Amino acid sequence: ASMNNAIILPGKPKKERYLDPTQPKPHEANWLPWLAGQLERRGVPTVVVAMPRPYEPIYEDWCRTFEALAVGVGTIIIGHSAGAGFIIRWLSEHPEISIAQLILIAPWHDSHHEYGKEFFDYVIDAGLAQRVSRITIVNSIDDGQSIQDSVVLLRQEIPGINYVELQGYGHFMLGNAMSTTMFPRILEEIATQIPTWQ
Repeated sequence: ASMNNAIILPGKPKKERYLDPTQPKPHEANWLPWLAGQLERRGVPTVVVAMPRPYEPIYEDWCRTFEALAVGVGTIIIGHSAGAGFIIRWLSEHPEISIAQLILIAPWHDSHHEYGKEFFDYVIDAGLAQRVSRITIVNSIDDGQSIQDSVVLLRQEIPGINYVELQGYGHFMLGNAMSTTMFPRILEEIATQIPTWQ
């Protein structure tokens, strides 16, 4: 049996969308439930995190929710957008933590402070790649400028990061370029860390 577990961190939705009962919540949307199902089927216990008030993220609140989960050397963390930005900060502030894999999908690191200073007011740990067996950024070059800027920043600040460039995925959301909830490219990326997968 594998010692791996996985945590999937969604991004920050627009408030109207979040409060609309006809729309799925971020942890129920896009490819996240599909990916969780695929990991579970391969014997990797997986949590898709429902963050508190994700449309107005407060870092300390997200920390409390995240820190209730088991994070260790076998943990694979997949973060989308603001979820990717959150985990870069959390790992930067917890140098004692090592994990198996970190996959940052359309990572949002608000360097322009569009959202407000508090959430991204910290120093990225340049040694992150020493504590994570494999870090990968997955970027679609047709995503927005703030994401492209974030990708450039993270690649500069964290030496040794792997980079997967795609096209036509937009911000990796249904209706925003993706027409299916399946995202096999991410499974491929995780399989590099779990060689027992067929």
